[in-house]
Amino acid sequence: MPGDLEFAPHSRWSPVAALLLVLGMLGGVHGLWQRHALLAKRTAVVAQAEALQPPPTRERSSTGEALRPEASDEADRLIASLHRPWESMLDALQSTVTDDVRVTRVQPESDALRLRITGEADNSQAFVAWMQRLQSDASWRSVEPLSEARQAEGVAPGGKPVLFQLAVEWRQP
Repeated sequence: MPGDLEFAPHSRWSPVAALLLVLGMLGGVHGLWQRHALLAKRTAVVAQAEALQPPPTRERSSTGEALRPEASDEADRLIASLHRPWESMLDALQSTVTDDVRVTRVQPESDALRLRITGEADNSQAFVAWMQRLQSDASWRSVEPLSEARQAEGVAPGGKPVLFQLAVEWRQP
């Protein structure tokens, strides 16, 4: 048997390796087929959902446009109120306050350059002196006292005895 000598063995596919290769190929084909089927279902569902939505009509758009100017006006007022010189107004107000007057509340009116101020003072003379300081400040166009009242003794511990309200209007630059 000298003719049957082989120095390099032939690599043959074992039946297990061939079976695994075929199973892998079938699994890949099955995965691609499922992907295609799922994409087709997705496309059908999206088309069905779009068909259920009513198309925009002229009536709806005109109704939306009828509400739009009101919303636009409100947005314009809000934006305009943000461009007011609030910081300058509050700085000018703070510069006139002394120890005998305490500002407890400032309510800005965004439509006008006005502040409604509520506060407390040690006495009526302190309130009047503070109003005069505001009037002498060129930043303010008008200073109007709205009310002044004396608190009952001991009603507000730590508070000042004279309560007041006034309105000031900023002079536009």
